[in-house]
Amino acid sequence: MIVGINNVIKFTGEIHMVHDDCMLILGANIYANPTYTVLYQADRNTENKITLFTLENSESGLILTTEIQDENSNLIAKIDKNKLIQIDEKFDAQGKIEEGNGLMLTRKEDGAVILNTRITEDGYVAVKGIFYLGDKKIYVADRAIEINDVSRQTINGVNMHDSIFIGTPEITLTDDGVVLSADKCWKEES
Repeated sequence: MIVGINNVIKFTGEIHMVHDDCMLILGANIYANPTYTVLYQADRNTENKITLFTLENSESGLILTTEIQDENSNLIAKIDKNKLIQIDEKFDAQGKIEEGNGLMLTRKEDGAVILNTRITEDGYVAVKGIFYLGDKKIYVADRAIEINDVSRQTINGVNMHDSIFIGTPEITLTDDGVVLSADKCWKEES
């Protein structure tokens, strides 16, 4: 049994968080924390980071906040605490994160899924989407992280997958891979 930050407990391969909090599966790794902020940092020599999305576990369920832009930096949709604040007329949003196929943002023209946030069969929260930031195309999914179509799944310079990180409120994506602050997380040893 391992007990870590935020009352995360491991028993025989199963992980449970208090109050039915959902863990995030992203880039073939699992993150356990009540709040997840996924950021992009173009230059690691500066403190400038751009938030891609935030997910919060709350008493009423998962809460998503994000802004989605197209490849020309035009705003497609703005979601603030699960409320659709703005959406381009060429796109459609439907569903709820914790029901069926989850919350989906699709392009009306061809039905392409731009963003899908859902609960998997095994109880993880999975975010699959394409985020454009200037000339960067960032694709995130439960088993992949790509920037400009190149896999960026290393964590702090090490090729890791199928690991569990406990107490990771900030997940920063860079052109060199994922960066986690050592003082903000624990890694479960298998």
